[in-house]
Amino acid sequence: MISVKYRKKISVAALLLLALLSVLIGCGRGNAYILVPQHWKNVEFLVEIRPGAPRVGMNEFVVVATGNDRVPGYQYVISIQIEGGKRWAQMIQDGHSGVYRRALAVRDPANDILQVKVKSSKPTSGDEQADYKLFTFPLSRHVGKTSS
Repeated sequence: MISVKYRKKISVAALLLLALLSVLIGCGRGNAYILVPQHWKNVEFLVEIRPGAPRVGMNEFVVVATGNDRVPGYQYVISIQIEGGKRWAQMIQDGHSGVYRRALAVRDPANDILQVKVKSSKPTSGDEQADYKLFTFPLSRHVGKTSS
């Protein structure tokens, strides 16, 4: 028979464990779909769609820019739109981490194409065409699903 004193200690420990597990589960990234990465000027541009597979309605798009030397690509102004859209939406950068975020409405996940316009905020030449790149990412072509 377990004494009352030990029951209280076990109850407190169980509550603390439950609280810790709740925090850890709540802080997870959840599921993200990753579109096929593309490259420009020795930088990889990877697009994640959250909270999972693209669906009708608002979807969060995350662009991660990483150089070959694994240095974050923070020197860009990145805008996105669904192909055929009327306006570009500038993504919001998370500090100097090379991570950019923006939500967009998706109408037809099976056929819509995400356009990503990457412009260098530090032009390397006088030619504006050389300092930006337009990528297209078909939403139906993803490389996999992650959960972390």
